[in-house]
Formats: sequence, C-alpha cells, structure tokens
Amino acid sequence: MTRTRLAASLGIGVLAVAGCAPLTPPPYTTPVPVEVSAAPAVGDGFTGAELVALRVWTTTCDAFLNGSAWMLDESHAVTNRHVVEDGAEIELTDYQGNEYHGVAAEMSLTDDLALVTIEGSFPRAATVGTEEPAPGDTLSVSGFALGGPLATVTGRYQGLIENHLDPDGAAIYSIAVEVREGNSGSPVTDEAGAVVGVIFSSDGATMGGAVSLDRLMAFLDGDTDRADAMTTCG
Repeated sequence: MTRTRLAASLGIGVLAVAGCAPLTPPPYTTPVPVEVSAAPAVGDGFTGAELVALRVWTTTCDAFLNGSAWMLDESHAVTNRHVVEDGAEIELTDYQGNEYHGVAAEMSLTDDLALVTIEGSFPRAATVGTEEPAPGDTLSVSGFALGGPLATVTGRYQGLIENHLDPDGAAIYSIAVEVREGNSGSPVTDEAGAVVGVIFSSDGATMGGAVSLDRLMAFLDGDTDRADAMTTCG
C-alpha cells in the first residue's frame, strides 16, 4: 500500500506534495481572513479536539505549506515534522480565525513530529491519552484538509503496520478513515477525547497513517533526538 505525507505544498511554479508517489492537491489561494468570533460557550457542539486544533501555514525559502496542529499546552502546538521543516515563518489559526505566530519549532529526528512554540498563549490544551487504542476502536481525526474549514472524520483503528515512508522506523497506526493533504499534524482522538496519535500519511483512499501514542510520548518526554526545524532565508 503506497502512502504519502499529507502537507499541501504550493511551491514557486509547481504544486506538489512530499512523499512516495505523491498526491497532487488542487490549487488553492491565500485564505480569506476570518473575523474573530467570541469564545465558544460550553456545549456549543464542538469537540475538545476541535477546540484545540489549528491550521498551520509554513513559509519556507521557496514554498508555502499548510497542515494542521493541536495545542499541547498554552504555548506549544504539536504537528508533523514535514509541515514545518525548513520553515522561515510559521503562522497558526484556530477555527474562529484567531492568529498565533510561531516563534520557534523543534522536530524529531526519528518520527514525523514537531513542536511549535507560539507567541502569546492559547486558552485550551488537549488531553493526551495514557492507553494505546485496540483494533476495532473508533478514532477521530480533527483538522484542516486542503487548508479548508475545520472538520472531523471518524473511523476504526485497524492496528499497527509498517511505515512505508520509513521502513526502518517505528510501526504506525492504520486507521480506516479518509484524510487529505492539509490533515498532516491532526490529532487522533479516542472516544473519550484523548489524543492517542498524530496523522501524517494516507494511502490516498480510505486509510490514514498516524504516529503512535508510544512514539508521541517518547518525543514529548524528550526521549528522542531533536533539531531546530526553522531556518532563515538569505
């Protein structure tokens, strides 16, 4: 099964997506600014994962990338390495249009994960799970497919499989859910709303790949090698 990473990329003169046998997303334009709305009331219909989900726009020296992220705490957002690697500027927005500037980013050297430090503070944080999902469990993915509006899709967890983008790396979650370019970095949540993984790949049809809870915790606990993800353009 061929998988591709899911950050949409608009390069200078070419539109492409990084990965093996990449999918080509449709062209998109600069998003229309959204008027900031009031903080949501309790019970407004949004899930906890949706309230902490962010759209990510990364400017590199020669391209623009968009993906998704989620708030770990008031000042740090988790996303994929391939969404922010070599970023000169990182901007994030929530579903209400509130904007957050990324001032620093560290990436894992072993897994497709990154941690972005934002300027200011975010009013909410995700709950990270403590137990791996079991095959057959219902999992949800909340993010900004194709850089568009926030949406959540749900499917069954199939189990651990080889990461075909990194055969020598750790096994990944296989989830029966359709995810698209721009979903990279989306939180995978269990039925209790806890984050148990991070989306980063797809087979282009009905299956999504996610970094496992075990690898996510290793990254967050500082048990994996890290490097600065941002750069400056000359």
